[in-house]
Order: sequence, then structure tokens, then C-alpha cells
Amino acid sequence: MPTTTLRTTLLAIALALAAAACGSSTTSNEGHAAMTRPAGSGPVASSTTVPADRPTQPVDRLIEVDHGKLHLRCTGDGPVTVLMLAGWDEGTEAWGPFEGAVSEHARACAYDRFGTGTSDAPATNQTFASQVADLHAALDAAGEPGPYLVVGHSFGGPEAVTFASKFRGELTGVVLIDASPDSWPSVVCTVPAYQGGCDLMRDPKRDGERLDVFPAFEQVSKITSLGDLPLTVITAAHRSPDGITPEEQARLDQLWADGQQRWAELSSSSKVVTVNDTGHNIHIDQPRAVLDEVVGLLP
Repeated sequence: MPTTTLRTTLLAIALALAAAACGSSTTSNEGHAAMTRPAGSGPVASSTTVPADRPTQPVDRLIEVDHGKLHLRCTGDGPVTVLMLAGWDEGTEAWGPFEGAVSEHARACAYDRFGTGTSDAPATNQTFASQVADLHAALDAAGEPGPYLVVGHSFGGPEAVTFASKFRGELTGVVLIDASPDSWPSVVCTVPAYQGGCDLMRDPKRDGERLDVFPAFEQVSKITSLGDLPLTVITAAHRSPDGITPEEQARLDQLWADGQQRWAELSSSSKVVTVNDTGHNIHIDQPRAVLDEVVGLLP
């Protein structure tokens, strides 16, 4: 399958399933709303000591790690580094102008996973766990220390949760942008119109990233707590995707809403923010709404 066709297929699958049911939030005048954190569970400080000498120069290069070279791009400066993790088969370019907006407030880093952008092709199948291990190794090699605020979009959401579970002491918070629930693979495979997407997920060698989707999500489903790490779950009010029945739409809506709530329940210091007038790519459609939440978790 040509790369452009494959990416179009992946995007269609992601957009079709990004149908969150957001009735529990009250819409604000700004077009997005919040379910506030429980009383007494406000943001907590990271256990990581801020290094006295943090990087300020831009970085845009390939970094050698165990399994090859990863493309890392960092700009801006500040006491926290915002790590931006893109969706399936997407890399640094997926963040667009949002990356520049973040760099006005903090050090901002994005990377191409193996098999995306200019990074090397993966030598073996990947999971979120292997991806975050490689990312952390690249950050170390490039001299980009924590503390980190991890922002994950779509499939980057489970990756962000995995990073947080493995490197909790280096984080100040997590922001999930319409993050794919850990039930996502089973959701796709219940919708006849998207059996092609299900087949694609069952064969990691068919996409450049070689993400072994089912084991990857199964590993994430076993993460039950991030303690009191500040966590913001941003989800969208969506239009209905084409090609599915109203019954399928209702089932997907509920499963997606349940998935967002599951993410929020990982932390005792969490909130859910619903953004109207947008689709799956909230950080592109409504960047100010997302930027406000990211900046709100910076010290």
C-alpha cells in the first residue's frame, strides 16, 4: 500500500472512532469546559530537581539509541520540557504551529518514532513500552533532561500514559488530547465498516511504524494508577463519521466516553476538558483550548 494511501486509511480510522460522548461537562463561553479536580488534590510538584543548567539551543537531529537513530526536535527554554507525542504513523510534523506556541512557554520537544519521519525503520515490532524506552534514551543522549510534561495525541495518549508510568519521578504532569482508549482495538473490530482497519492492526508489518497494536494496548490496560500526578484529559465533541449505522455510532460514542473517563481515573489529580467545534485533531482546530491546559500545568 502506498504511504499516502496508508496514512489516509489510518487517519480515517482514527477520525471515525474519535466520537466521544461528552454530556458530563458544562460548556463554557470559550467553547470548552472542565470537570474540576477533586477538592484537595491540586497539582503536585515533581520529585525531580530542576537542573541548574538546562538546554536553550534548538535541536533538530538524529540521535543514536539502541535500535537505530531517532529524529528529535526541541525548541524554546524553561524549567520544564514539554514532550509532544503524536498519533499512529505520525511524527514531529503532526504538531504544526502548536509546537511553536508551546515553545513560547517552555522547552518543547517532539520526535519521530522508528518508522516515521526521518527516523530509522524499526528493526522489530514496537509497543508503547519499547517506544518510550527509546524516546527516553534519545532524550538522555541529546542532553534533554526532565522534568517533563508529556502531551499525547490519539495513539500518543497511551504512549504518554506509558511514559508516565515508567518515569513518574521525572514528570510534572500529563495532557491527553483525544487519546485513544485502551479498548480501541476491540472497538474497531466491532464495526463492519472498519474491518480493513482491524486487519491493518493485526499485521504490524503493514505500516511503517510496525506498532504491534493489540499487545501494546493490552500492556497499557494494566496501568491502573499514576498516583496524584496532575492529569488533564482533553476530548472533543464530534460529528458522526460516515459509513456506520446509528447503533454503531452510539456504541462507539459510549466506548470512547468510557475510555476518556478511564484515563481520568488514573490520577487523583485529574480533570476532563471538552472542546466544542472540533474533531480529533483538537490541537490544530482549537489550539488555544489545548495550549491553555498545557500552560496551566507548568510551574
